Amino acid sequence: MEQLDLATERALTSAEALGPRSHTPPVPGQWAAAQVIHHLLTAEKKIVAALRHALAADHSQWRLGTLKHQVRALLLRLALRVPGLKFKVPPTLPPPPAPETIAPLPALRAEWAGVRRELEQVLHEFPGTKLRHTVFRHPRAGWLTIGQTVASVLDHTLHHQQQLNRISKALK
Repeated sequence: MEQLDLATERALTSAEALGPRSHTPPVPGQWAAAQVIHHLLTAEKKIVAALRHALAADHSQWRLGTLKHQVRALLLRLALRVPGLKFKVPPTLPPPPAPETIAPLPALRAEWAGVRRELEQVLHEFPGTKLRHTVFRHPRAGWLTIGQTVASVLDHTLHHQQQLNRISKALK
């Protein structure tokens, strides 16, 4: 969780460093930094909701992760770490709204802090006997264990940090 917190802080700080330009796309048709932050926040909220749903469900229905799940999770981690590799927003997530309609970054920061506390609570409530069971269906990699899910949130944040770096460079 510490790595995830650091990556989140770095993403927020990168966007905040742009000041009012955080809501300005570097070129028409590309995302503004605020849209990237909104997307990361939205994705994490959806993941927390899915994990909460899984916790409320019958745990006996959870399946033990297999080698196939491990390989797919590893491929996801590698793909998200490749510099410059772009992905379309999965259909399970809405595209970010227009930059001018996105809340100011301090409000997004506060909301994200609340979502992170929820994620920490879910992890605290997670049964230790089910750590090797798949509980979250990733739109690209399929079913992931709780550990793989948290790693995917970290990798997703780091992936978009590259995008934030490109936005910052273009707007300076």
